[in-house]
Amino acid sequence: MWSLARALLFLIPAEEAHGVGKVLMRMLARFIPAPRKIQNNPIGVAAGFDKNAELLDVLPKFGFGHAEIGTVTPKPQGGNPRPRLFRNKEDRTLFNRMGFNNLGAGIISDRVRKIRPRLPEGFKVGINLGKNKDTPDALAAEDYAKAAHPFLDTADYFVINVSSPNTPGLRALQTPEALLPILNRVRSEIQTSGRTIPLWVKLAPELTGPDLRQLIETLDRGGASGFILTNTQGGVYIDEGQELTGGWSGQNLTSLSRQRLEEVRTYTSLPLISVGGIMTPEEAVRRLRAGASEIQLYTGFVYGGPFLIRNILKAVRKPH
Repeated sequence: MWSLARALLFLIPAEEAHGVGKVLMRMLARFIPAPRKIQNNPIGVAAGFDKNAELLDVLPKFGFGHAEIGTVTPKPQGGNPRPRLFRNKEDRTLFNRMGFNNLGAGIISDRVRKIRPRLPEGFKVGINLGKNKDTPDALAAEDYAKAAHPFLDTADYFVINVSSPNTPGLRALQTPEALLPILNRVRSEIQTSGRTIPLWVKLAPELTGPDLRQLIETLDRGGASGFILTNTQGGVYIDEGQELTGGWSGQNLTSLSRQRLEEVRTYTSLPLISVGGIMTPEEAVRRLRAGASEIQLYTGFVYGGPFLIRNILKAVRKPH
């Protein structure tokens, strides 16, 4: 059934297919009982799949243990012009240049607040934070704090996203000098809530070597709760002769993302979430054995469907 649905969805442009797929998931979810409690489930939905919390209440029915909403910016943002999402079926990859399109922190936080009571016990909701495109880097810390503020009563964790290749100049914030003020400002915002909310940092797969080590060790000392490795791989896509800049995800990212996980594990003992190119149960198990506390799917779910989640859960729970 999933193979047929995927074949039909792949006949239409990728972003439109994503929209249709969300409708189909909601329809199918009516026939799937919701789990009462999430236990020993390290599989989550990566940021970008459910930007506006449209599927948050049905994702647990498909086997996920957590969902990362967003990227969320303080003000609503339309993102880059379409087309901005493409697929390469032969390579099992996706290319996106979405540009942080979202409804803004106010609307999305209201949705999360309404859905939260219906979620199974133990299901975690993460909020991936970004800055608006027109906000200068000098004011980035304020944007991240503003994006976090409406979620202080609902988020299980926050993620500082400075690694998307789809917002011009964003990756320039992947330095200790730029990231520490953002980390400190968002942490100050969290403290006003009286809650303890973990604050993670998501990094690019291209960042490696001494620069990565210095950044990890600085943020470790600076109070980061953990790291998410990795975002998409920056690159280009040729669409009707036009060269588009964005990020690749899927099978092409498998080795690179795993390498960053293995590298960062040698730099810190903080928890790590691995995402990028997890297309099979075997790769999921490999990431967990390499030191990831949890994994996230996006492109793997697009190509593998709900059966991939079920098979990963079987694999990770199987005695080794």
